Amino acid sequence: MSSPATSVLADDVEIVRRILAHIDAGTTDEGEAWREPVENYLSPGRFAAELRMLRAMPSVFVPSASIPGPGDHVARTAFGVPLFAVRGRDRRARGFRNACRHRGFALVEGAGCSNALVCRYHGWTYRLDGSLSHVPHAEAFPGLDASARGLVEVESREVDGLVVIGALEAVDEGARARALAALAALADGTPWRDKLVPAQRLVHVDSTVRAMNWKVLVEQFLEGYHIRSTHKDTFFPVQYDDLNVVETFGPNSRITFPYRNIERLRDRPEATWTTDARATYVYQLFPNVMIATFPDLVLVIAIDPVDVDHSAVVVYSMVRGDRAPSEPPRDPAGAGGFITRGAVEDNEMSAGVQHGLRAGANEFVEFGKHESAIGHFHATLDERLARMAGATAS
Repeated sequence: MSSPATSVLADDVEIVRRILAHIDAGTTDEGEAWREPVENYLSPGRFAAELRMLRAMPSVFVPSASIPGPGDHVARTAFGVPLFAVRGRDRRARGFRNACRHRGFALVEGAGCSNALVCRYHGWTYRLDGSLSHVPHAEAFPGLDASARGLVEVESREVDGLVVIGALEAVDEGARARALAALAALADGTPWRDKLVPAQRLVHVDSTVRAMNWKVLVEQFLEGYHIRSTHKDTFFPVQYDDLNVVETFGPNSRITFPYRNIERLRDRPEATWTTDARATYVYQLFPNVMIATFPDLVLVIAIDPVDVDHSAVVVYSMVRGDRAPSEPPRDPAGAGGFITRGAVEDNEMSAGVQHGLRAGANEFVEFGKHESAIGHFHATLDERLARMAGATAS
């Protein structure tokens, strides 16, 4: 857990002020427009460069709520690398490469809880700290040094409700130094702490492979310009079209999607203003993880590139730890599937974009001044790719 610090993002009162001003003026936050070459979504060479860069930098792995107690473990393939996280008896969360040190069998499959990690293939057994504790018929392995054959740990730390991993592939000392600096930038959870940490109980996990480039999927979370046309019967009756507050912190962004009920605060003292149940926040934690807040529900969404045309999407749904287990998460629009229906609509749009990228109609994808968080994402990606290419060339 990081130490308390002052958030670089606006507090609730300032967010409400900005939203009400936009409502009155018919405006939204604006930033730089961006044009992204279509080739950057379609080129296998570009995808390979992105994957190398992604493996060379830290990222969010899983929410802490996915491994709440000792022995809890969960697997995920990050940037093509099979990994898992486990909480030890010392309550520390650790990340490991998901391979037995005997024949490489994937040690953890999905999620579970156990006192030790036992390979299903031949029974090699590891303690929760990754050390090798038992080899059946050990006499068959002359010279085996158990102390040197523990699981391969990846650098990790737990930051205000998230397990963050370090670089999975550092090509040189310079790359490692850059990765450590980037890991430090994720080590302060002040921007998301108040929204995520109370959501201590995992209620659902969904994992899907989608036929879309990973960047197309990231983009769908980062603007509200599409609310009226895409979500006319779901989000639009509850939220505003093309009205967002956009903030950046380092390579990351936070986009505020206000609900119409925020106007009820106009006649109340500012000291009582809160965005709880009056806005959805989307935190884009570069490069590939989103935290999305809803009334009584928080989602952590990880988008993993599989190949240039496919991505794996894992959605972790969490509720406050003080909520009764039998009490379902509240839906802003009433019973059943509001958030799910909105996600289906977003994914339909992303699938259409992916299809259209190959039509040959456009040389670039156009993002306007009201979609500036997407421009920030692409500018950061380009800068990281250029830095890696320059380091490799020197």
